[in-house]
Amino acid sequence: MSEFIIETLCVMMYLFEGYCIQFFFSRFAEPKLWRIKRTTWAVAIVWVLLKLSDNFLFPEMTNTMLVMKLIYSAIVLFAFCVFWYQGNILLKIFVVVQFISLRELAFFAGYSLIYIGNMIMNMVVRKIDSGTILLEHVPMAVSAISCLNIAFMELVQGVLLLGSIKKIVKSYNRSRKINMGKEVVFYLLPSVAGVLVAVFVRLLIIVVEEGNPVLLYDKYPVLYLIIPLIALVLLEAIVFSFHIYQDMVSLQEERAEKIVLANQNAQMQSSIVEMEHLYDGIRSVKHDMKNQMAVLHNLIQKKYQQDGTDEEDEIQHYFDGMYQSVEQLDTKVHTGNAVSDAVVGSKFRYAEKQVKGIRLDAVDFMMSDAVTIKAYDIGIILNNGLDNAIEACVRMREKQPDSEAYITIRSFRAKNMYFIEIENSFDGVTLFDRDSGLPISTKENKEVHGIGLKNIKKCAVKYGGDMDCIAEGNKFILSVMVKG
Repeated sequence: MSEFIIETLCVMMYLFEGYCIQFFFSRFAEPKLWRIKRTTWAVAIVWVLLKLSDNFLFPEMTNTMLVMKLIYSAIVLFAFCVFWYQGNILLKIFVVVQFISLRELAFFAGYSLIYIGNMIMNMVVRKIDSGTILLEHVPMAVSAISCLNIAFMELVQGVLLLGSIKKIVKSYNRSRKINMGKEVVFYLLPSVAGVLVAVFVRLLIIVVEEGNPVLLYDKYPVLYLIIPLIALVLLEAIVFSFHIYQDMVSLQEERAEKIVLANQNAQMQSSIVEMEHLYDGIRSVKHDMKNQMAVLHNLIQKKYQQDGTDEEDEIQHYFDGMYQSVEQLDTKVHTGNAVSDAVVGSKFRYAEKQVKGIRLDAVDFMMSDAVTIKAYDIGIILNNGLDNAIEACVRMREKQPDSEAYITIRSFRAKNMYFIEIENSFDGVTLFDRDSGLPISTKENKEVHGIGLKNIKKCAVKYGGDMDCIAEGNKFILSVMVKG
């Protein structure tokens, strides 16, 4: 009966390890054929069959056989991973070596708990010798102790294995793929060390004394303490090294992103200052020219009326043409702010060239003097927001040539908050990052092209506000909220 219970416990442990494989592997690679929900038990069953087959293929409990079991499990698991999951070979080597290392270290950390069972067995033997326990109760007692010890040992192994995997998965930033070069070699170093320690222990765990196999644990009981300590230290090293390297890479990306943002801000600030001066100059020149032309026109009219010539109509047409030319210096967009007028006007003209028949509307967008946003921050919000809107309309027209394209900018107040909303049509396909909540860039160079919205968000936060992205069908709304 006890043998059946122990075998059942082993199969349950194998099923649990199969679940851990699917949970771990699916975070780094997608299955090729079926959905993840349907593959969880399939992976677990494959792992159970693998473990049962290695017990059949390598039945003898020798050091060599123990090592062969480990190699066999790694090879079959890798072959299964190649067949079942997407991704390149280095990625699959990474996940297989990581799992085998975590599994072996968790096993040896938990296996030493068998020492507790041995101590209880010795206590039972002493009770039998003293007559406290009757002989007919011995088999039942031994069976119960063995089953409980195996169950407790496998529970500890399972907790260590799943806990280590969850820590690694939690540290993994799925928005950036692991670079399958030097980076994966760094990740593998602690795991390879764990596998080598497991191989070393398996090679030495059984010794022969006077023709009889003896566990090294029994010969040197201190190993019940040393080996689990080594296993736990290596487990923590694997988890910590993965976590620290992920943090380091993320920090490098943030630094690179900040440099790009700083350069953009500097260029934007310089351009907007020049734009404000130029725009003010144009308005001043336009105003003066209109006044001077009106005066000149009146003087010429008086002169020709006195002379009584017929050239008045020709001069009138000439002045009308000049007046229209001066009027063209003015922008069609009037928001109450020179910078937003220039930016929106420029982006709308660009949109008309890129998307034929696009509908553009900024009638409800006003920037009053009460809004305390600096000029270059307005420029950053409008430039990045309108660039994204135009790109979305271009992509939509490429997929749906007959679709209606539009961009609408509006603003409004709610209590002490000022809102800027840019609404545009798009193809309805968008993915949001789970951590940031921002749409994921569809461009290849996401490190550079994915920072426009982050830049807008930083401007909003700078003024005590926030940013939100809303996708509804074929309508996308960028909402920027600031205090003002």
